[in-house]
Amino acid sequence: MKRGEKLKFYIKLNDRYYRLFNVIQMGKDEIVDLKITDFYRNFVIMAGNKSEDKGYLAEDEFDNSRFVQNVEMSYHKDGSFLHKIKDGINPEYSNPYGQGERWTATDEIVDFQPIMYIAIRRMEIFKNSSLQPKLKSKETLYICENEELFERDGTYFLILYIRNKNHTVNCYTSSSLFSDIIMELNSDLDLCIFIQRHSYPKPKPYFSKELKCFITPYMNNSINFCDRDLTMNEMRDKFDNAIFDPTFNKFLSLMSDDKFINLSEDKLQLIDQVDILYKGNEGKMPLPKPVFIKHILTLFGIKLSEYNNLTADAKQGVLVFLNNLLLSSLDVQNKSNQD
Repeated sequence: MKRGEKLKFYIKLNDRYYRLFNVIQMGKDEIVDLKITDFYRNFVIMAGNKSEDKGYLAEDEFDNSRFVQNVEMSYHKDGSFLHKIKDGINPEYSNPYGQGERWTATDEIVDFQPIMYIAIRRMEIFKNSSLQPKLKSKETLYICENEELFERDGTYFLILYIRNKNHTVNCYTSSSLFSDIIMELNSDLDLCIFIQRHSYPKPKPYFSKELKCFITPYMNNSINFCDRDLTMNEMRDKFDNAIFDPTFNKFLSLMSDDKFINLSEDKLQLIDQVDILYKGNEGKMPLPKPVFIKHILTLFGIKLSEYNNLTADAKQGVLVFLNNLLLSSLDVQNKSNQD
């Protein structure tokens, strides 16, 4: 990523594109020094910056909050994280981890480094939406799309992080999550995204002294830097068996030819049937399971849903027939090679 380059990140939903944030390279070419902008038109800073992130404010919290319009977030090459408030004549800077505190210098990332999270509690709040994103010079577009995952009333948790290229990241989506490498930052590092469905507690009514009655606050989205004490371990606990799993990576690689894949419900149903076929017969099958799945997906194409509507016995019968067909094809190919 060269100096001044900008990545614009969108979620596509119902033929509209919702921009969640921009990432800009501030440092010299190949020196990772990132600025994150254009995530909200309004931003709330709680007094003391220690309030629980509930997604809404009670009356007393309004009194202890500061609302600002123009805010940036940055992760610098020396490992410092900063909020930059630009509402006044002179910019204000604050480090969420304490003045002078650092996390990991960008050239010292050996596995992965969390940057920020977004709690998406109300998709309709995003005002930066359009029918078609527009790009200027030095801008790159990334569109996050999955009709089974993203819904108008859906609620999600998003985390933006950097990974060292030696660290496995599985790139796929399903009805519950989205994981991908969205941009190369330099020869060693990539920028990655993870989004999953997430349920948030509903706001609790409180008694308003001003209105002299009970009111229920609106839910709001929130964006912040990741927790330095907890996030790394939480990501390892939750990602090691899926997003960071090398064995699953080999399976996906063979099944998708190293391309991003949507593991839709139809595809997952097919994989379940292939698991039944292969159970106890792995060494006897002509093809490794992920390669067989790849061939079957190619053969079925858009008719996969029709296959899934068959009875269980009929599904297995079709797979046995196709397995024998592939076995015959391989035998013919081997004989041809011998001749």
